[in-house]
Amino acid sequence: MNADKPAQKGFTLLEILIALAVFAVMSIMAHQGLRAVMDANHITREQSQRLADLQVTLSVLERDLAQVISARTRDEFGDRLPPLRLRSGGDALRLELVRAGAGGAQRLRRTAWVLHERGLERELWPGVDIVDVESMRLQRFADLVDEDAQLGVNSGFYFLVRTSSGIERLESWPPVDGSESAPLPMAIELVLDLPQLGEVRRLMAVGL
Repeated sequence: MNADKPAQKGFTLLEILIALAVFAVMSIMAHQGLRAVMDANHITREQSQRLADLQVTLSVLERDLAQVISARTRDEFGDRLPPLRLRSGGDALRLELVRAGAGGAQRLRRTAWVLHERGLERELWPGVDIVDVESMRLQRFADLVDEDAQLGVNSGFYFLVRTSSGIERLESWPPVDGSESAPLPMAIELVLDLPQLGEVRRLMAVGL
């Protein structure tokens, strides 16, 4: 009777172990592939958002520079200030300017753009003269770099002026020759040395 009974077929222990190993390898590969796709998508979305934030920041700065007028003002001590000047303090650069188009009762407004290690900030005063330092309102923009990074050393403001010999590019304003009554530069170039994007340059006209 045992000879007439058909033999039972199945998987051996070795075959089961091989199948489990193959399945485990395929699962790991699939997981790593999915994770790589998700990481790439996350990085792409971050970079896209950062570029959008940068575009908004540069648009506001470009509008301010286009509205610069040659009007001298006073600081909180009563000293005369040029309509446009670049100041350095610590790790930041501060581009101060007088612009029109403020709206409301104050048609002119003193504004400053601060370039620090993470990006740009905008300082606004209610009028032209800096009567009260505490009246300044700070407008923050999104950081252009990650928390553990900072802008490169090439970041800065550069001033383009027309001279008898052509277009000259200056690194300070007013010019170092002490001529604070010099006419406004024709344009300002902003250079942002971004760790993951390289140098971003934007040339913006000055004045109405």
